[in-house]
Amino acid sequence: MTAGRSSRPLLGIGLMIASGLGFVLLDSIAKYLMRSYPVVEVVWARYFFSLVTVFTLLPRYGLFGLVGTTRLGLQAGRGSLILATTLLAFVALRFLPIADTYAISFVAPLMVAAASVPLLGETIGRGQWLAILGGFLGVLMVVRPGLGAFSWAAGLPLLMAVGNVAVQIMTRRMSVGEGAATTMFYTSLAGSIGMSILLPFVWTPPSVAAWLLMAMMGAAGFAGQLLLFLAFRAAPASLVSPFAYTQIVWAIPIGWLAFGDLPDVATVCGGAIVVLSGLALARLGRRSRARGGTEPAADAA
Repeated sequence: MTAGRSSRPLLGIGLMIASGLGFVLLDSIAKYLMRSYPVVEVVWARYFFSLVTVFTLLPRYGLFGLVGTTRLGLQAGRGSLILATTLLAFVALRFLPIADTYAISFVAPLMVAAASVPLLGETIGRGQWLAILGGFLGVLMVVRPGLGAFSWAAGLPLLMAVGNVAVQIMTRRMSVGEGAATTMFYTSLAGSIGMSILLPFVWTPPSVAAWLLMAMMGAAGFAGQLLLFLAFRAAPASLVSPFAYTQIVWAIPIGWLAFGDLPDVATVCGGAIVVLSGLALARLGRRSRARGGTEPAADAA
């Protein structure tokens, strides 16, 4: 079972890259909406419309296929943690450019790749560690020209990164035995319930255009989370996590079209280094498996 789960590295990489597009679209729409609507309301919309999207899977999976779980506590904990990281991300996006927010939070995939060794029993060789270091240096290139003085808002993506490490480790542990549709249901449900409690205190009636954007944001979030879950099912965390860096590739044209933000040379070069480091990590991982490396089954329980 373990071998089968980890035998499709290219699929896992492709799913992770696609999930990045979903998250960039989500964040871009959220940043635009938060110009006119409270953060809590935008976060509520993100999860409410994700929950609506999940129910479109009902004809295929049935009610039990969506809500049936043997890990309710883990599902609830993961959903609550994702809600917390979403709040941090949206507040950061309100005060920081998208590129800066991503650059700071990009320490998360580095931390996941490193944490996959003690927590998931995965193996990372010396060359892979060097590739991870290269990706980190690329992130520093992106951060350097844009951040300036370190503000309180810049600390929010750092907290989000710590939360994302736990989320991705939990996702990896749940990728066997729990269906993707079930996980998406509980993620959206936790966010919807949590924000609905606060919503009456901040509610601002949305326009028709805002409702449409909120629905698009929810669908993008659902797609990103679903693809992320499937990516961790298809390949080891140490392999696919660095490809979250490709979000910066999506962010450049979307940021330019939506907000008129054009990256400077350092941002482009740093982003390129990050992507190349991720590709090197993937190649080294395939070479290691070809030499007889196997993925331990410690997280299959």
